[in-house]
Amino acid sequence: MALWEQGGGDGGNGFQQRKAGGEGDPSIGQRPTVKGVLTCTIATILNAKHSESDNCFVYKHFKFNTVMIMGLIQDLNHEVNGSLATYNLNDHSGSSIEIKWWHDDIGEPLKPFTYIKVVGQVKVFAGKPHVVAHHVTQMKSLNELIAHSIECVHASMVIRKQAAIINGTTNRPGVANAQQISTVSHGFTPVQIAVVNFLKTATTSKGFSTTETSKQLKQFSENQVRQALEFLSGEGHIYSTTDDDHFRAANNN
Repeated sequence: MALWEQGGGDGGNGFQQRKAGGEGDPSIGQRPTVKGVLTCTIATILNAKHSESDNCFVYKHFKFNTVMIMGLIQDLNHEVNGSLATYNLNDHSGSSIEIKWWHDDIGEPLKPFTYIKVVGQVKVFAGKPHVVAHHVTQMKSLNELIAHSIECVHASMVIRKQAAIINGTTNRPGVANAQQISTVSHGFTPVQIAVVNFLKTATTSKGFSTTETSKQLKQFSENQVRQALEFLSGEGHIYSTTDDDHFRAANNN
């Protein structure tokens, strides 16, 4: 995840926060501290909590409304009038998410199994989060996906570091407790570090299964390994390969 600050200047990142259709000025006053575009995985959105009081989503301590995600279109639906497209997007970080896009494009419509970049506002509909897109573009180069993954990992580390500072778990020498032990090495726990390092040794595109990983890391329980795999996958540090049970490290040596 990367937070691109907005407002002021000429908007070098090319994206500016927009009001969702139908919302007036009062909606801006309800979330004066929520700024920027959060580059993240779909899992981050699904793991965030919706705060009705703050009119935003909260991931760890971080508040956001506008996101940039990239993923593969699994299926789509165009309304009869052609102005509303609904995409089911998956980035292999967890479950998919629904994208709603009101547009007036007259060009060739996007097709299933196409990678796209989406910038939009996260909303709750029927109890589930979805993204109302402001901007949708088709991925033109694999470098875009690689850059997106790097931004997700970097921002995730920054957010965890900020959370540790807020919770008072950093810069406290001489004090050893469970919180400090669980936030070693850039915010990773020992089991998460072990899992990533093991997955980096994969020499095939298939990677390693959960069972193989658990057998190799005997110092941890199978449940600890599964939780670490779920967390690392959601944060973009690892990704599933042939199925949901096989993984490789995003930065494989």
